[in-house]
Amino acid sequence: MITKILLFFIVSLSVFSQIKAQEVLTGLSNNPQLLNYVETEKPKESLTKGGSFEIHLPFRDDFSYKKLFPAEEYWNSRSVFVNRSYAVNPPSIGVVTFDAMDENGQVYSSMTPYPSVADTFTTQNIRLDSIFGSITTAIHPSDSVYLSFFVQAQGIGSQPKDGDSLVLQFYNPTDDTWKSIWRINGMSLDSFRVKYDTSFLQVMIPIKDNDYFKPNFKFRFYNYARIPTGDKPSWRTGLFSHWNLDYFFMDINRTYDDTTYSDMAIQTSQSSLLIDYQSMPWNQFLANPSSNMNYGLTMQFMNMDNIPGPKNVNQYFYIYDLWDKSLSFEPTPNPSSVNINSQAITTFSPDYSSYTYNSNAPEYGEFEVLYSIFTNTPPPDINTKNDTLSFYQKFYNYFAYDDGIPESGYGLSTSGGKLAYQFKLDIADSLQSIQMYFNQAIGNANQQYFYLTVWDDNNGVPGNIIYEKSGLRPNFEGDLFKFYTYELENAIYVSGTFYIGWRQTTKDNLNIGFDLTNNNYDKIFYNVGGTWYNSSFNGSIMMRPILGNEKSAHVSIKNNIDVNNISFDIYPNPNRGNTLNIKTSGIENTSNLNISIYNLQGQLVYNGKYKTKLQLNNLSSGLYIVRISNSTGSININKKLIINDGI
Repeated sequence: MITKILLFFIVSLSVFSQIKAQEVLTGLSNNPQLLNYVETEKPKESLTKGGSFEIHLPFRDDFSYKKLFPAEEYWNSRSVFVNRSYAVNPPSIGVVTFDAMDENGQVYSSMTPYPSVADTFTTQNIRLDSIFGSITTAIHPSDSVYLSFFVQAQGIGSQPKDGDSLVLQFYNPTDDTWKSIWRINGMSLDSFRVKYDTSFLQVMIPIKDNDYFKPNFKFRFYNYARIPTGDKPSWRTGLFSHWNLDYFFMDINRTYDDTTYSDMAIQTSQSSLLIDYQSMPWNQFLANPSSNMNYGLTMQFMNMDNIPGPKNVNQYFYIYDLWDKSLSFEPTPNPSSVNINSQAITTFSPDYSSYTYNSNAPEYGEFEVLYSIFTNTPPPDINTKNDTLSFYQKFYNYFAYDDGIPESGYGLSTSGGKLAYQFKLDIADSLQSIQMYFNQAIGNANQQYFYLTVWDDNNGVPGNIIYEKSGLRPNFEGDLFKFYTYELENAIYVSGTFYIGWRQTTKDNLNIGFDLTNNNYDKIFYNVGGTWYNSSFNGSIMMRPILGNEKSAHVSIKNNIDVNNISFDIYPNPNRGNTLNIKTSGIENTSNLNISIYNLQGQLVYNGKYKTKLQLNNLSSGLYIVRISNSTGSININKKLIINDGI
């Protein structure tokens, strides 16, 4: 009896292993974010001709801005990329990530199965000769200059293997040479945590050599990476050997133990207030609003200081209707208040339980959701850039479980394998098209034919085929995050639960984009031997059904301008209530821009044409929202401003 049970267990385990082996996650053969960004956001002359920026101490960058490339006033590099997806438990929202891709989002031509240099990340010139203030003062090694930063191996990406190291070098202006200062060897995130007892290791580097204290000192990182081997070309991809860096700080009068900061830092990112979807059709949402809202979502932030006793923090939450540019919702009270001890982490859970995205928008809805924190408890917050988090909630004509950013690729390794994605309708509608985001495999090895398929429901799994189209292959679009649209010849009337996907004709990996940050594994079904199974991988496939009367996905109610590629900065912030400087990025024509400033009651306290300097003498101390916009509504971006005439 025991022998039979053991045999049954071995056979069952073997069958399970074979089934699980039929679905595989891979890295990416290119970085779609960078691939398009270099076409839409050309490097400025300072980056292409050696750089004209210079950095004055103190130097701090935590990559909390919404840009794909590091801020050019600090960094003369574009091969690494800024994101909020690849890091696990970062000290501050936003990191910079190393991989095996160049600045065009393509695998380096030098990459082999053996470690070789990939990304290089270099600062602009750093004025390590002087401190600039009311009096210019020379800097010497005795001033105890330290560079600090946080590092993480792998994150949610690909593990750097043994030998896939990350190296820090200092530039010696005296003899025009680079010297290796620090190195960390590749390992998995689990091994990293065991070795260092943290998800992010803070590294402290003293700068002692007198040769470095010159006007054109700089430092750089580079990583050794490789691409995998394999006898299946469709599975060979290139987004490998990940390292994440965060929160750089360099200044005088520091010590090895100077590892805490007077900074209240947001650490986690939100991208939707819906239960399952990142976006969904407006008419589907309005059919049952409350059942689609995910109430109780939290935003996490940390008091990075080590001052004994708690700091009092005001927590703000707003939802803006971008259709009529109005304040759609704020909780009562707003702000709420919380006390947080030094080195403690807390969560902000705004009460929006009475809200269901109200709007007068006739066909499509779009909203901006904004979280913000602010403390008046001394010492002052030295970094306000990581105090605001915002995202856009879209209600167009398609369903999306994914956030549009593929951190991996998904595929089946069986000829005839079927992949189905489950969607549920509150009201019946017409299925017009299916969007898919395929990753490009090395050598285009995933250019294999498949059948585009739609199923009805059979007690929670795919049932009968109600549509199928042959002769299709993975196709790609050049635009940022743009899905390829496979149109149905005639619309299909669907109701209740339905499934979209494919039946493949070979065992090659079709390699569809896989979003690791939003988990909907229970909506993913695959069939490689006659039985449907849920996916064993946590994430979301980048496949979207388009419903209604249009065959193409609606793009934006803001004239199709991608707000992720435009931004503006305001400084100094906090401000004493005098001159505010304003700098835009990614906006070619500023002549039709408008600047508005609102207090926290939503009252307009300033409105006028765009200018690079504003006088704020008439504003009292408090928190304000600065908004730049244009007449068409294609640009509409907010930034938090703190007025404190006591600083």
